[in-house]
Amino acid sequence: MKNHKNICSVIGMTFLILQLCSVVYARFIPEKFFCWAPYDEHTNYQIKVNINGKDLSRSEIRSRYNYLSKGWEPRSIDNIFSLVQQYETTYGKAEKADVEILYNTNGNGWKIWKPIK
Repeated sequence: MKNHKNICSVIGMTFLILQLCSVVYARFIPEKFFCWAPYDEHTNYQIKVNINGKDLSRSEIRSRYNYLSKGWEPRSIDNIFSLVQQYETTYGKAEKADVEILYNTNGNGWKIWKPIK
């Protein structure tokens, strides 16, 4: 009976330590997908896409990335960068789209991000 309690305690402590390590790790990566900390970034953004001289409409951009082309992101803007980068290096690679994201995080001025080709 005592060995059973010790085993359960070790399993429980291991689980909690792994959870703590995951949270600490998540705080130091840009995406912060699974971070339990409060969202401390708020970003206004607009995605612009041009393919062969034609600007895509808001609905075409939403269809392309399955994400709004303009809006407010309460999490890290890196989540959107990751989504766009992944699409442009896989499904959209042959189209050679010119993509840029205009964004403003926490009111610190507007910046432009472009996917790596």
